[in-house]
Amino acid sequence: MIRRINHAPSWIMQILALLLALFLLLPVAAIFGLGLYYSLGIFLVADTGQLMAALAKEAGIMPAMLQTPLIAILVAMLASAWGLCLSFLWRHWLAERRMSLVAISALPFLLPRFGVGTLFLLACLKLAQWGGNALGLGLVAVSQAAIAAPLVAAILCLGWRQVDPHWREAALEAGADEITIFRRLIWPSLRPYAAFGGLLAFILSLGDFYLGNALSGDAVLLPGAILSGVAQNASPLYHALVALMGFIDVVLLVVVTRRLRRLPHVWNGY
Repeated sequence: MIRRINHAPSWIMQILALLLALFLLLPVAAIFGLGLYYSLGIFLVADTGQLMAALAKEAGIMPAMLQTPLIAILVAMLASAWGLCLSFLWRHWLAERRMSLVAISALPFLLPRFGVGTLFLLACLKLAQWGGNALGLGLVAVSQAAIAAPLVAAILCLGWRQVDPHWREAALEAGADEITIFRRLIWPSLRPYAAFGGLLAFILSLGDFYLGNALSGDAVLLPGAILSGVAQNASPLYHALVALMGFIDVVLLVVVTRRLRRLPHVWNGY
């Protein structure tokens, strides 16, 4: 005897999904709307001189706005270089099914952020105290790049699928050296994946709160400055910065989507 199972109507599932989406998006929309409200008020009422004076009054904002993008660019460069080196190893390990080595090398990405930050802090505490803010910001960049490098390596491993192994054999028979083979044959196939991975590393660094606060010393980065300012309700400028960061996130999301569309072979199962 076959027992009939009654499924919930599809419209009930759609309503539940809509309610869940609203529950997740309403706090973000409220914060962004409040930031947009303050932003419009600032730009409509205050002139440029008043705005710069308000920024100068909040001592942590201007350095954070300058330092955070520079740190994110450095993280993207380091993560791209380390991820490329790691992808060479992963390519051979995956072919030999050495998954334990892949998992161990991906630990910085798999471990919780507070664990990675604690390890870097304990390892470099004396150096950070000796080097001051500059070395602290360097530790932030190195730790964020170490976390993003396995992600970049995983994306580059998808790019390696576009590289025909017979290219290298043919080039070696023609007398080409390894550097020329990589630069002329392999790198053009990997370049869009490296750019995509570097962009993701940039986004992760731009919004990272824990490592920036844990390792930067006396320096303040933008996520920490914004969160502390909003929590203390110090100034409408912090709410305006929330809207600005939200707008930047939307722009970066569009850029990531466009980059993703340029990688069609992977999704077509090439």
